Amino acid sequence: MSSSRLLKGVRNSISPILYCDKGYIVLQKPPGLICQLNHSNSSEATARDDSFANDIAQRSTGNVPNDFRLGKILGEEPVPVHRLDKELLLISGQGTTGALVLARSVARARALSQQFQAHTVEKTYLALVRGGEKTFPVKSGEVRTPIQYDDGRASLDLSKNGKPSITEWAVIASSPLIPLSLLRLKLHTGHKHQLRVHLAHSLGAPILGDTQYSRKPISDAVRKACVIPENRTFLHASHLSFFQYKANGPKKRFRLGVTAPLPSDFFKICHDAGIKVDSSEVEGGIWIDGSRVEDGLVPDVEGSWMGDQLVE
Repeated sequence: MSSSRLLKGVRNSISPILYCDKGYIVLQKPPGLICQLNHSNSSEATARDDSFANDIAQRSTGNVPNDFRLGKILGEEPVPVHRLDKELLLISGQGTTGALVLARSVARARALSQQFQAHTVEKTYLALVRGGEKTFPVKSGEVRTPIQYDDGRASLDLSKNGKPSITEWAVIASSPLIPLSLLRLKLHTGHKHQLRVHLAHSLGAPILGDTQYSRKPISDAVRKACVIPENRTFLHASHLSFFQYKANGPKKRFRLGVTAPLPSDFFKICHDAGIKVDSSEVEGGIWIDGSRVEDGLVPDVEGSWMGDQLVE
């Protein structure tokens, strides 16, 4: 599919529900949605729970099939399981976008939390970074520099006394027009702001829109070629996968993967910069054991892809 056709098909708003089954819901997290709650104060936690539910509800006015009405799902009090970038709160402005999983019961949340702790949940991120082909003399690698924190702000700890931190990275493509590249990232450790500080200070390629770890102005060439929204960090949790279980059959365990469609503003910058993006990452979808599920159905867990239900 041509990039111009893909661009035409990307809309400004994507339904927050990407996938739903009897145990889990995967949402497309927009910038600004709270995705992890700090329950240290019960009254604050209650208020934040209300905001969480209301924020999702306000973004969910599309034509959702009757079996998966968001009001019904919210009535089951979905349980947050993980944070996209390990911050307690991702509030408006600098938040990432992408796949966010919620459990439909405490038991399911506990089971998936155990998978996170066992490192069997796999997460892949896409990032637009400030740096062209010359920034990356090699096209893939790992950053293993430890991270330390001072008043919540991360920095590299060259003395190696900090938290062990591993980020795997690979260049998907660099713009032939401007100093901008698209990277695929995997976290092997999940510390607060790890991706942002590793990219900015180890690779010298800060994430586009990240003003906390790079105060250098965006180049005139980038600004002339692309429209860069204010208060937007171009880091997208593209793919999330974890184990699910069939009720019957010789092989009960399988890996379910959900790809969150690329937000329209993210794709528009790639298009304007001449960076090609695979159509599966633009459109999203679900996968079983690495193979795409073309009809979007996972009958073994009563699952269904819902990412085609777009909000007008």
